Amino acid sequence: ALGELLSSSPTLEHLDISSNDLTSETVQLLFSGIQHTSALKWLSLDFNPLGNGGAVPLLKSRVAHNLSCLRLRDTGIGEEDCRALCSLLLESTRLRWFDISNNDLPSVAMQLIVSGLQDNTTVNNLYVMKNSLDNETAVSLLKSPLAHRLCVFSL
Repeated sequence: ALGELLSSSPTLEHLDISSNDLTSETVQLLFSGIQHTSALKWLSLDFNPLGNGGAVPLLKSRVAHNLSCLRLRDTGIGEEDCRALCSLLLESTRLRWFDISNNDLPSVAMQLIVSGLQDNTTVNNLYVMKNSLDNETAVSLLKSPLAHRLCVFSL
């Protein structure tokens, strides 16, 4: 029902569906509704148990490339999602706000995110707290050009 409603809302710009117990399967249905929406700029899936790989279809979509804000706080995303996020960060020319806090991501997943952020020129609000950011990865992030243009940076 939500997918159908969203597919008939081509001018939808802001979608906050936080804390709705959405699973990766539910997100697939949601995605089917928003995949043809070019107006969506702000998407929050915070506090939904997506699990590892649950956000991948969305992250690889055309919709994700149009977003200026993406919030995936406390969603249980994992390394598979971080690979897709890395690609999105390398390719996106619009993403400004990026939150993956509270996902307990392992260090290798955080390295993927940092790798994607190295050449990203648009992100200026970054939230990565409560993930495993080892010293080497943190130093790499702090020494990157990204660190000099951030408005908000939360480790």
